[in-house]
Amino acid sequence: MPWLAVTEESLPPFSKGDSIQISEVELYKGLTSPPGYLTESELISLMEKHGIGTDASIPVHINNICERNYAQVHAGRQLIPTVLGITLIRGYQCIDADLCLPEIRSFIEQQITLVAKGEVDHGRVVQHAQQQFSAKYTYFVSQIEKMDSLFEAQFSPLAESGRLLSKCGKCSRYMKYVSIRPSRLYCATCEEVYALPQNGTIKLYKELTCPLDNFELLLFSLLGPDGKSYSLCPYCYNNPPFEGLETLLGDLSIGKTNKSGGMPCSLCPHPTCRHSMIKLSVCACPECNGTLLLDPVSAPKWRLDCNKCNCLVYLPQNSHRIVTTDEHCNECGSTILEVDFNKNDTPLKDGATLHKACVLCDDLLHSMVEVKHSKSFFRRTGKGRGRSGGRGRGRGRGRGRGRGKNEDPKMSFRDF
Repeated sequence: MPWLAVTEESLPPFSKGDSIQISEVELYKGLTSPPGYLTESELISLMEKHGIGTDASIPVHINNICERNYAQVHAGRQLIPTVLGITLIRGYQCIDADLCLPEIRSFIEQQITLVAKGEVDHGRVVQHAQQQFSAKYTYFVSQIEKMDSLFEAQFSPLAESGRLLSKCGKCSRYMKYVSIRPSRLYCATCEEVYALPQNGTIKLYKELTCPLDNFELLLFSLLGPDGKSYSLCPYCYNNPPFEGLETLLGDLSIGKTNKSGGMPCSLCPHPTCRHSMIKLSVCACPECNGTLLLDPVSAPKWRLDCNKCNCLVYLPQNSHRIVTTDEHCNECGSTILEVDFNKNDTPLKDGATLHKACVLCDDLLHSMVEVKHSKSFFRRTGKGRGRSGGRGRGRGRGRGRGRGKNEDPKMSFRDF
């Protein structure tokens, strides 16, 4: 690997204040280039360095990855990975990065060597390895949708029909929006797939970006005159950035692996982002434990949307502008709204248009609101008499030992 070598030229000794005569000045212009692909001999050296395989098994390993079309041998005995190999390793990295590292195979071979020397009990090594691989297999199967979506985006012709929509926060390149269900975003540069909410329309949200990861925001809207809409960051929707978010939000389904929903901006507790629940919240929802948020894209039919249930509160329709303020009501603690009425249809005296008030405590504002119900974004997971509320006969009621709740499903072999 020549790019790892450091080339240095010895310089003559210098002292402070010495004068040096310049013999030649040269301006060199060039571009950095990526390292070349590994050759078979370099790969064998790395496998020996990490203790993977023996003199007899190393050639078999290299032959296997070539026969399975994960890599191909080209001129100079270079091993060049195929699209299949790159996609497969990317899928492993998305689910459990440990599976891509040499430590697992190296660890097993080290333990076998210790067993051969009589320094470690054979039964304990076998039991520990079985527990580790069983845990990793169970976790991998539970996250297999990530691998499926990555392969589908890479090899399915559906990805070719996608259109460029929004910029990726990692590479600043445009991601493709695949509208055919399940709708999703695919970044060809990063080889990442981002799940999106279903059964609605997706469009770019004013080219605004998330302050956490620099991804461009999207706007999801349900169909119908009373269909709700909310903004979302593709990365935060799939990877909620705040710890303990599931406990904070109660029984809503959060996370990429659950098809019922991720974390949109209306559930984000970011303290300063103007799209978050903190900045747009007005008051508590009267029908659930959610929060009524001002819908910034509902103009001219301004309204408050609950971020958990299907409650809608329509605000005065003759308003030119409605925004939330940093002030709170002294009586109920709700956020004060600033309402700018239309000058041709203002209910204020003397033709005034600007009115700051609490939507619950102010008589004028409260008399002008209308409560409706709409389609909800989320599927509640509480018990009911339907399919989800029954006792069921699934495997979840078995008497197996299982793993502890606090045990890491991606436990590392280094902790043995």
